[in-house]
Amino acid sequence: MTELGLVDIRGEDDVVRAHQTTRTIAAQVGFSSFEQTRIATAVSEIARNALTYAAGGTVTFGLDDTGGALAITVVDRGPGIPDVAAILSGERTHGAGIPGARRLMDTFVIDSSPGGTRVEMTRRIPRRAGKPDAARVSTVQLQLAGRLADEPSQQIRRLLRDVAERDRRLVELTEELTETNRGVMALHAELEDRAEYQRQAVELRTRLLSEMGHELRTPLHSLATISQFLLDRLDGELTPEQDRQVRIIHEIAESLTAYVNDLLDLARTDAGRAIVQLTRFQVDAVLRPLRRILKPLVPPGVALQVVVEPGLPAITSDEQKLSQILRNLVANALKFTARGTVEIHARRAGDRIVFEVADTGTGIAPEHHELIFHEFAQVDGHVQPRMRGSGLGLPLSRRLAELLGGTLTVASKLGVGSTFRLELPVEAGVAAASAPEPAAPVIAAAAPRPGQPRVLIVDDDRASRYVLKRWLDGRYRVEEADCGHEGLRLAATRPDAIFLDVVMPDLTGFEVLERLKADPVTRDIPVVVYTALGLGANDRARLGDAVSILRKSTSSRVADRAAIEDALVKAGVATTVETTHV
Repeated sequence: MTELGLVDIRGEDDVVRAHQTTRTIAAQVGFSSFEQTRIATAVSEIARNALTYAAGGTVTFGLDDTGGALAITVVDRGPGIPDVAAILSGERTHGAGIPGARRLMDTFVIDSSPGGTRVEMTRRIPRRAGKPDAARVSTVQLQLAGRLADEPSQQIRRLLRDVAERDRRLVELTEELTETNRGVMALHAELEDRAEYQRQAVELRTRLLSEMGHELRTPLHSLATISQFLLDRLDGELTPEQDRQVRIIHEIAESLTAYVNDLLDLARTDAGRAIVQLTRFQVDAVLRPLRRILKPLVPPGVALQVVVEPGLPAITSDEQKLSQILRNLVANALKFTARGTVEIHARRAGDRIVFEVADTGTGIAPEHHELIFHEFAQVDGHVQPRMRGSGLGLPLSRRLAELLGGTLTVASKLGVGSTFRLELPVEAGVAAASAPEPAAPVIAAAAPRPGQPRVLIVDDDRASRYVLKRWLDGRYRVEEADCGHEGLRLAATRPDAIFLDVVMPDLTGFEVLERLKADPVTRDIPVVVYTALGLGANDRARLGDAVSILRKSTSSRVADRAAIEDALVKAGVATTVETTHV
């Protein structure tokens, strides 16, 4: 054999070097890249066995005596390999890699004894490469000798270059990470600032709307009630033109009241202050009165139909909010349907109840399906001028649906009609705070106690005092105070009951009530809170000493008067004549 070079195997790095040297020699004598890989793999396996089982050895490269094959010999001084035949057949795992190396080479001879192991392998040089002549062999020997001699120093230089490159890259990565961390911290700070700004904006908006709602509700309530007095002919007959004018005033007052209520409801849901009152009720209990309430809104040529799937189970949800959603959807459908039908469907789908409000109206273009759920959005199209709305009904309905754990979607085509689909769980599982189920409202037709009791009204709004006085005049002696201090002065004369507003310029209703209850002279006088202010749980707790808390927001004269008379009964200045449930 004509020797080309030699590699000592003392560690894992030498196994790698033997692999690389094999590829270099195989390439020099004319083997293809694929064949180089096969030969180098065989050498690596045998060299690794020598390192593993004999702690090292040598790999010698050369050409056979004919010069037509690459010859490689691996020799070690280990304990030898017992039962080589069993290893070559795959029956034993000792010397793993030997059978595979054998298959990769043309010849494979192994000689093992207790003094060591010798493996001789050859691979024929391809005919296309031809036999290496003496000059070619000499060139390979010289190149390989220089390469093997320089290998340790080259490895060290490469290692030092790699370490330096890694250190440089580590510094760069550290700088990038530091800069990224600064950016992340700045972004977090900015996000926190924006979140706080948004929270304050929502809080300010809610407070603003609450204050504005009180300032609007009080005069609107008075306007609606006084106009209802005129429509009911309590002060005599009206001419046809006067009746028409008063009806317009009354309708505008009711419309504005509904608008303010929707605006405040939206503000409460945005601020997370909406209260969910969970009760268990039948779907029919919502749909039957809904049809009766909306019947006056049905235009000529339109049929309002209600279809309820038989056997629907009772639903646990907020009955008032469900009714509010459906009322908005049906009223909206009636606005945009000139002829045809508006149908309300209710059915069960798994663990959900599905309500659908379908109409044959003008329809909505696909690009506007989400726009209609934005606050104050108005969709231009073939809409009757009389049907322009506030743009709050649908956004509020979707918020309320989500508050109840459901969804509200729309399917519509322009000129064909729309179907609004409300899905609610049969058993509500909402995250919002739930209030206890309120008792069924009771209306008491009251008669004053003998001796015409005295009632004091403490309210800074003259129209509100006028409305309340009209309810009480003739049956009670009514006195008025236009501020908190005047109210406290008149309360010292011990009236039989006090109607107290909450928002006043000098003293709030909270302060007046606290002073009344702290004074032994006025402590026992029953107080009825009568306000347009939306009261939260904390506000109601502060007004806990009042016998009743009434809202000015209703535009129903019957319900308003019933609530006042019920409060008078609770205050002990009237007795119940007849009791009915609404």
